[in-house]
Amino acid sequence: MGSPHTPPLAHVFRGTFVHSSCASPADILHGRLLGVDDTGKIAFLEQTDQQEQLAKKWGFRASDIRELSNHEFFMPGLVDAHIHAPQYSFTGTRVDLPLLEWLKTYTFPTEAKFKDNDYAEEVYTRVVRRTLKNGTTTACYFGTIHTDASLLLAEIVDKFGQRAYVGKVCMDINNAVPEYKETTDDSVKDTESLEERSFRSLG
Repeated sequence: MGSPHTPPLAHVFRGTFVHSSCASPADILHGRLLGVDDTGKIAFLEQTDQQEQLAKKWGFRASDIRELSNHEFFMPGLVDAHIHAPQYSFTGTRVDLPLLEWLKTYTFPTEAKFKDNDYAEEVYTRVVRRTLKNGTTTACYFGTIHTDASLLLAEIVDKFGQRAYVGKVCMDINNAVPEYKETTDDSVKDTESLEERSFRSLG
């Protein structure tokens, strides 16, 4: 049993951990024990020779430890500071045109589909699942001009436990695809609405 002053542990891992610090851009720590409490915070990262003392303090058994294999290691989550979430639906394709033609032909017509919340939910769920699977624990997402779909993206991010900024696109000029734009007043109003609704929905 752990100390009454320590939160219960959810996980204990033994293996290799890689991170960077001011002292070293690549610090490789072999033979370490990592404990994670039930709030998801790292409780300790110590040498394996401290196992007995840590077990007494935190109340875990040897059978509770998950051992990483020789080819596995932990690293901090990745941060992606620029993701156009609606463009995930055609990732890796449609690269045959220069930027402005590409926006007109592929991107804006695709983003216009996100007025349909069912479509938005399907694509946004896939992009959040994929980025998490690839190790991206923090992201900055661009949505579309649609307030409801942008809020939906924020809710999906929250549901899966990813940290993120989610922004609604503001676009009051689009001569290439006129059906995919908003007035300046609507853009301001809808952006303020997204902020208010996000605080109500997500705290």
